[in-house]
Amino acid sequence: MGTYIELGQDLEKLLRLKISPLGFKFFARLGDITKGFEMMDTVCTLCQVIGMARYHEKAVATTKDAATACGMGGVSLGFYPTPEDVADGSRNAGVWAGSIEATRKIVEDRTCFKTGQFEAVGIAPLKLMPVEPDVVQVWGSPVQMLSLVYAQIWDGGGPVELKTNGHGASCNEALTIPYLTGEPRLALADIGDRRFAYAADDEMIMGIPFSRLQKLVENLKASYKGAYKYPYAYYFHPIAPGALQRCTADSPKPK
Repeated sequence: MGTYIELGQDLEKLLRLKISPLGFKFFARLGDITKGFEMMDTVCTLCQVIGMARYHEKAVATTKDAATACGMGGVSLGFYPTPEDVADGSRNAGVWAGSIEATRKIVEDRTCFKTGQFEAVGIAPLKLMPVEPDVVQVWGSPVQMLSLVYAQIWDGGGPVELKTNGHGASCNEALTIPYLTGEPRLALADIGDRRFAYAADDEMIMGIPFSRLQKLVENLKASYKGAYKYPYAYYFHPIAPGALQRCTADSPKPK
């Protein structure tokens, strides 16, 4: 069985990733934070911490007392209850959606940890992760995500879901949901990820429970022996001699 560092290296090589896969470790109490994480103890959004881990290649941890700058990230991880004006839609009406009711629905559609379940999270590229992660995120292009979907179905696994309202991609859809369901989940990097986590225009995210990562990498390797080796070769079937002439001859003449 490969270590999480080796599995991350396999993913980088097989998918030709620009950015190392990220590991996420949840800590029930602040005193449980593993040595090796640099503490982000200033007010921040969770996607800012993800951006630091991704692009600056740091092992970073943030806590319930620091990740307070967004009404989605810290709440998704159960760090604190949803602020009342976020929950009722009044704070972000006209910003997230066109009415209080529509904005409230965005908040209601999240799948969050129970409040108080965790007090901190550590995030790092897998190659720098000081402890075995709970969830792994792979950030990449749609075609790289497609390769992971093929790996998921290779041994009979079900389809990978993508269900989004454009809010909470890296903190909810590709993080808390894979943890709670035990299934990989696709997400479109959202507005916060693009403003604070340096997400590129063509990037998507797949959140993978760590318990599924070993098998997914094995399936990815096996699928490369079939039809799914990335990058996919273009298939060009030469047009038979004379075919273009026949098509031209059969085409109606302009009047």
